[in-house]
Amino acid sequence: MKTTATPVSRWALVAALFLWIAISSIPLPRPTPAPATAPAQNFSAARALNHVRAMAQKPHPPGTPEHDRVRDYVRDELTKLGLAPEVEAGFSEFTRGRYHASANVENLVARLPGTANTRPVMLVAHYDSTPRGPGASDDAHGVAVLLETLRALGSGPVLRNDVIFLITDGEEKGLLGAIYFMGHHPWRKEPGVVLNFEARGTSGNAFMFETSRGNEWMIRNLQAAVPRAFATSFAYEVYRRMPNDTDLTVFKYGGLAGMNFAFIEHPEFYHTPQDSVEHLDPVSLQEQGRYALSLGRQFGGEDLTERHSGDAVYFPTLFTPLIVYPAGWAVYIAAVTLAALLAILWVGLGRRARGTWMAAPMLLLAIAEILLAAPAPGASYLLAWPLLAGTIALAILVTAPQRIEFGWRVGVMVILPVAVFQLLVPLLSTLVIALGWKGAAPILGAVVVLMVVC
Repeated sequence: MKTTATPVSRWALVAALFLWIAISSIPLPRPTPAPATAPAQNFSAARALNHVRAMAQKPHPPGTPEHDRVRDYVRDELTKLGLAPEVEAGFSEFTRGRYHASANVENLVARLPGTANTRPVMLVAHYDSTPRGPGASDDAHGVAVLLETLRALGSGPVLRNDVIFLITDGEEKGLLGAIYFMGHHPWRKEPGVVLNFEARGTSGNAFMFETSRGNEWMIRNLQAAVPRAFATSFAYEVYRRMPNDTDLTVFKYGGLAGMNFAFIEHPEFYHTPQDSVEHLDPVSLQEQGRYALSLGRQFGGEDLTERHSGDAVYFPTLFTPLIVYPAGWAVYIAAVTLAALLAILWVGLGRRARGTWMAAPMLLLAIAEILLAAPAPGASYLLAWPLLAGTIALAILVTAPQRIEFGWRVGVMVILPVAVFQLLVPLLSTLVIALGWKGAAPILGAVVVLMVVC
């Protein structure tokens, strides 16, 4: 049976496609940097930026006078904010394959007491830089985030849990400060959750890109503390298969749960003299501060004794807060989609309906989704929801009457492309930033094919 659509219906569908493409190109909302006059309990990018200016004047790798100046500055600021910072000094080394690094490190460790501590929240950044640049983004901004977060926490009600502030040394040489802390400090096994703040550029959306395993309970807390958080389980699946390391890597090996936050735009300034205060985006700084302060308060009020959960699938959209569901659902969603496509193929062939042939490429994608759902459930949503939307559209087509009028069928098909474009278009820009055009090209090609099919 050959179905045809009225001209109005055809134009409505064409217009919807262009509309969703345009809407999906709109970036997620970002906060406005708060001024120095912001209320005391709020995070202020302007106040944090003053700390960055004080620290990121020159390169300050370990063993240099500038390194000692920055160490003393951070120690003095922690003291001014009411804590009693400890300088944890010792010799640390790191070996991986042919790479070996060692140095004397001087971590700064301080603790903000809570009222009825279950397990502490630990906020982490590193204060050393590379020899090539002043390290405004990597990672003076992270230290500034911790200092401004401490000031804001001290201006509000006392939290239930203790908060440990760990400013590590020697990260750039090979995570040396984190390694020394996890090997020697008496608090090393205490933290219930670790929040690490990093950068691989000087601007762009700050996002949560890495967690430890069994992350659903942490993601639920992230969803509660920062509903519009920029975080994707796709990034988690990719990053845990990459050789890249941060201080969080060391804490994860030590059995601690945690999350990693960073911004990555303008990677050409990374580890160069251009990693300066002038190139640091205050909006990115405000976003990092929003994560640190909101999650510090969220986890600071939670019972952080032993938590057990599986992984989660999570992603943001322009229209919703962070969407979160158990990773175990991925297999069931894939199975339902495959069964639906088989049913559509059966009905379509029986009716000799127009468009039935499109079930074939979609069945291949459904099989790919099932194969992906078990080993990498966090990435499965990129196939699952666009494919499910395409499946519903195909079901409407093969069961439609001979003439498709402008009505509920067209209305549903106008809405369905949101799943395709809202999930896939933002991914394209993120991949280009993270990998560059050459590195992202194969994935971009696959994503475009997926969009066309669905």
